[in-house]
Amino acid sequence: MSDENVINSFTKLSYLDEYNAKKLIDLLNSDFKQTTNEYNSFCRLINDRLSIQNNLQFSHEPTSSSFNRKTRLQLMTNIRNLNRAFANLAGLLNRSPFKKLDKGLIVPYDFHAYIDIGIKLTKDEINGYIKQVEAVLKELFDFKVKYRLND
Repeated sequence: MSDENVINSFTKLSYLDEYNAKKLIDLLNSDFKQTTNEYNSFCRLINDRLSIQNNLQFSHEPTSSSFNRKTRLQLMTNIRNLNRAFANLAGLLNRSPFKKLDKGLIVPYDFHAYIDIGIKLTKDEINGYIKQVEAVLKELFDFKVKYRLND
């Protein structure tokens, strides 16, 4: 191993120690769990109350706490699956009679959240991603309020 590789490895270890990767991953796991519950609840609700037939569901696999290649792959899979679930829901709502209007014009639902899962995953990046997901969940909440749906 060259001196440069040793320095890079040490830098990564210092970085992970400084930002405590385990806490960041635990935060994402918690957010995935909450998002899963809210997403699945919303899909059941629109099926039951608005008769928008769907069998949409999202489930996630908890991500391992040690931030390594396997963790990054698990995160990418979870995020890709969540975005796919959000896209399916947006498509379903866009084809339904419950379209989103702004000044009389139809505005397509567009639910997406993006994060770059690189070697360095910072608290700010995770917070940014969680804010994006919360914005989608808020839009679903607003939809429920608009159509007077209750869980």
